[in-house]
Amino acid sequence: MENFQTTFNSNHTTTNEALKSLGSLFKYEKAKLQEIRTGLKTDHETFQTTISSQISKLQDELTKESNIKDSLALKTEEVKVLSAKLEASEKQLRCSITGEGKWGGLPMKFHQGAEAGKK
Repeated sequence: MENFQTTFNSNHTTTNEALKSLGSLFKYEKAKLQEIRTGLKTDHETFQTTISSQISKLQDELTKESNIKDSLALKTEEVKVLSAKLEASEKQLRCSITGEGKWGGLPMKFHQGAEAGKK
């Protein structure tokens, strides 16, 4: 029985030492994991801030591009109107220079002479 008690005590001591060692190892691993978690959290926050900043910049650029697009559309419309006015003015000027008018491209003198002959 004494041999059994000695073996039991020896096993008990060995087991307690192993458990203490394992407990210390777990505490160390837990501390390391907490450090890693803190680092990951910091990295994540930095990443989120960077992404938010980039999204804000893209939104600003999109707003600027949209404003430029709208401005160009207005300018294009103005150019179209001015082109139409210029074309009408050029046509009117050609008609007044060549004597062409509402008579289908024939000289006004011809039509005026024809009208004078009717009188």
